[in-house]
Amino acid sequence: MASFTPTQGRYLAFIHAYIGLHGCPPAESEIAAAMCVSPPSVNQMVKALEKKGLLLRHPGQPRSLQLLVPEDEIPPWNNRKQEKRPLRTGNTSKRVAVPPASPPAKLYVVTVFLRAGPVSEKFANKEISRSIEIRGDQTLEQLHHAIFEAFDRFDEHLYEFQFGKRPFDPKGPNYGIPDADEGKKGHGDARTTTLDSLDLKPNRAFGYLFDFGDEWFHQVQVERIEQAIPTVTYPRVIKRVGKSPPQYADE
Repeated sequence: MASFTPTQGRYLAFIHAYIGLHGCPPAESEIAAAMCVSPPSVNQMVKALEKKGLLLRHPGQPRSLQLLVPEDEIPPWNNRKQEKRPLRTGNTSKRVAVPPASPPAKLYVVTVFLRAGPVSEKFANKEISRSIEIRGDQTLEQLHHAIFEAFDRFDEHLYEFQFGKRPFDPKGPNYGIPDADEGKKGHGDARTTTLDSLDLKPNRAFGYLFDFGDEWFHQVQVERIEQAIPTVTYPRVIKRVGKSPPQYADE
């Protein structure tokens, strides 16, 4: 069975869905637009997937990506169950997976500010932020993945959302991936906690800590709450301020 991270699974899912809909692999620029990341980040991810034996690429040839993962092991694109519909092109009766439209839902527009981390002087004292739209029925884990990709990171680490009396309050209530803290009072599971369940209001600020070793601290500000558009794929980045600092100092 193929082994890949949730983020790598999203890339594989998009490539698989794109091939099913268009009959050819996507360009890296199309992957970047769908994943709301920069083209260099896509190129780096494609190389990582190739190194793990999950896909094959032919450098110098456009649209040459070839998935090496069994179809039944690829997660559905957009985290929704896919339905089969016929693709009507000429006389072909090929059936492809088409994601159904989302039901109406709340839409949270948040701005994620990078407040602290192992950044060089080049990035010091500069605003580095990303504005993200995410549905209320989506989880904190999905918000984590959106932030991870929006800041052009590539190496996964533990993370935690902090909802204490101030944005950075490790005493909680906090949400991450339960391990040693499983069952500890005030620590919830980001994988099952939706935005709607947090009773968020405009102007609410909370913390997001990524990588417990390097400690990248972010402040998440709820800007407004609207209604999601059923045909749009969320979460998505709608604004970027400042370049992303390298995830590691030696990059």
